[in-house]
Amino acid sequence: MKKTKKRQPLTDSQKQKRQKTAFKRKIRAVFTGAGFKYIPTNDHEMKIGLRKVEIDALFIYENVWLLCEDTVKTTNIKDHIRTKNEAAVEIKSNLSEYIKKLIEYFPDRKNILEKYDVGRISLFSLYIPRDELTLSEDDYKLFDNLRFVQPKTLDYFQWIVKCIRLSARYEIFRFLNLTTEQIGRVSSSTDSARITAPIIYPKEFTGIKSGIRVVSFMMKAEDLINMAYVLRKDNWEESIWLYQRLIEKSKIKSIRDFVEEKGTAFFNNIIVALPDDISFLDATGSYISIDAITALEGNCQLVLPKKLNSVCVIDGQHRIFAHYESGTDSVQEQKIAELRQELHLLVTGLVFPKDMSAAERARIQSEIFLDINSNTKKVPANVLLQIKRIKNPIADESIAQFVIEKLNKEGIFQNLLQISSLEVGKIKTASIVRFALRYLVTISPSDNKKSLFEFWNGDKTAFQTADEKAIQEYVKFCTDLLKVYFGAIRKRFKSVWDDPNSKLLSVTAINGFIIALNRQLNINGVKDFTYYDQVFADWEIEFSKEKFPYTSSQYRKFSGQILEEAFKLSIETIESL
Repeated sequence: MKKTKKRQPLTDSQKQKRQKTAFKRKIRAVFTGAGFKYIPTNDHEMKIGLRKVEIDALFIYENVWLLCEDTVKTTNIKDHIRTKNEAAVEIKSNLSEYIKKLIEYFPDRKNILEKYDVGRISLFSLYIPRDELTLSEDDYKLFDNLRFVQPKTLDYFQWIVKCIRLSARYEIFRFLNLTTEQIGRVSSSTDSARITAPIIYPKEFTGIKSGIRVVSFMMKAEDLINMAYVLRKDNWEESIWLYQRLIEKSKIKSIRDFVEEKGTAFFNNIIVALPDDISFLDATGSYISIDAITALEGNCQLVLPKKLNSVCVIDGQHRIFAHYESGTDSVQEQKIAELRQELHLLVTGLVFPKDMSAAERARIQSEIFLDINSNTKKVPANVLLQIKRIKNPIADESIAQFVIEKLNKEGIFQNLLQISSLEVGKIKTASIVRFALRYLVTISPSDNKKSLFEFWNGDKTAFQTADEKAIQEYVKFCTDLLKVYFGAIRKRFKSVWDDPNSKLLSVTAINGFIIALNRQLNINGVKDFTYYDQVFADWEIEFSKEKFPYTSSQYRKFSGQILEEAFKLSIETIESL
């Protein structure tokens, strides 16, 4: 009988090679899945300008060129970034020379490489790390010839590509801040959709205040896909004004199947926020201000410029993106391709006063989203938290969420906390915010209780008017204290801090530590690292799964043990806190 050869374990070098290959495959799948052409520039070193350069991959969509550098490096990363930043400068300064070199190596791609004049090419150098990069604002300025695609962003693109295929390119264009005029051939005029017979509602018909007007109209599915964007809270943006959930692949599929089978659109409204540069024409073809329209009007025309990422979808993203362009030759795609042109979806658009702030617009949009969706599918807890933060940025849960995000960017919790629903294996934060952190940072603690707000020496009057600078300063104060406090805890339990089998970084333990910190404020106030270091220096407790005794409902009970054994408070004192 023939013996099977025992498989040898992979060496570290072989493991790294496999990881790098898988990472490159992921990047290629994202950009080719969005419709970019791939040119395998890896291992092709070229002398360009003053230096030799090598680009891992080149992706081209019309005149948009993405020079991609991927890395699995975790050491000396700044030196690597600096080298690639300098290479980006040389390529940009000597683009004609670079294109000639590319044609020498890839003569079969000459048509793609020479399709546009050098001056028309929009060139982007993307730096794509497998692991999260820690970069300061000064780093971003220093390496400003590169655009960094952090793991969270790449995962987001991967998800969107899986859901809506080629139509995901508009998300990438938005990430690159590209406008319609910058993509493809130069157009001699601005294309606009002239929508005949929109219904323009008088103010008193809708009940919406703040000078917002409402317009209903029909619009081609293809135009909506090209022009729409969604404020998804799990995308790459840092803005607070993000509240929508991710696209659900299964929901997209079911709607797409329905559209293919029935050949009709859903008749319930899609709700959008219209851009400021829309205009209206009256029955004579003359421009008219929407404020001049006081009666129910259906004889006007809505002039909507066809621009990328100009129409903000408040509700109905699945009904729009179910018409995506798949890039396949399937029977379904052939049918949907026709319907993208033929089907007109019913749209209700909000027209905001041009001087209304982004904050106020976001509050109104998120409230409408919540009103619509709270009566259908249950809105996820993290989405509710975000909408609450938009509505009231100084509420306790809002401040707690700000602190969580700042903790995740720097210090001992860097990249450990789950900020996006796409992130797996990280510390979930909704329960930390809801059951512990909010009470530590609140500006209105319960009777006879204290919070960090009392110990903050910043401008409390400005804070209570939701002044952005004051909010940032208070968030920094809270974050800095938590880094000091948990820094002392990490020092004491350093051997298990990074152990994935330890309960030290479980939500139960973290909440217990935060609640203990909060409860002892009445006695000790806010202290420095030396103090907390002494508190935890001799404390003994097991954080193994087998011996850590507390469950998710026992945050306060664990905090009592911390206060008694580490802070050395009496039982009577603890019960009064």
